[in-house]
Amino acid sequence: MNERNVRAAVVVVDLFAAVSAIVGAVGLVVGFMNIPVSVLAPTPFADFTIPALLLGIVVGGSALAAAAIALFGPRRFEALATAGAGCVMVGWITVEIAMIGLGSWLQPAYFVVGLVMIGLAGLLQRASRPQVDQHRQQLEH
Repeated sequence: MNERNVRAAVVVVDLFAAVSAIVGAVGLVVGFMNIPVSVLAPTPFADFTIPALLLGIVVGGSALAAAAIALFGPRRFEALATAGAGCVMVGWITVEIAMIGLGSWLQPAYFVVGLVMIGLAGLLQRASRPQVDQHRQQLEH
């Protein structure tokens, strides 16, 4: 897979994760997701406000930042940003399942999305590596 195709896949998956997290956060606060507050009984949260803010800002924000870096930012940070956002997604889902249990097929699905983000970051790093090596060789000669 060439670097351009991998970068396109990174942007698509990062944007999907960002939009999903932000929409999920709004859904939790507004209530259109119809998740009963009783789900939060084993957690320290009385309502969905704090989890929604964390979901939207931390999970959604990191994925949105990773997409922006892949599109416009310095190339040396794009794989790191996407891997970081993928780790945030995996961590979020892991903590969510630990706190409230496995209650929806969406939880493992978004765990996989996080893993895909991490995998694509590795592919992007690898695809961009030949250019770095070629540039280094030019500097040495």
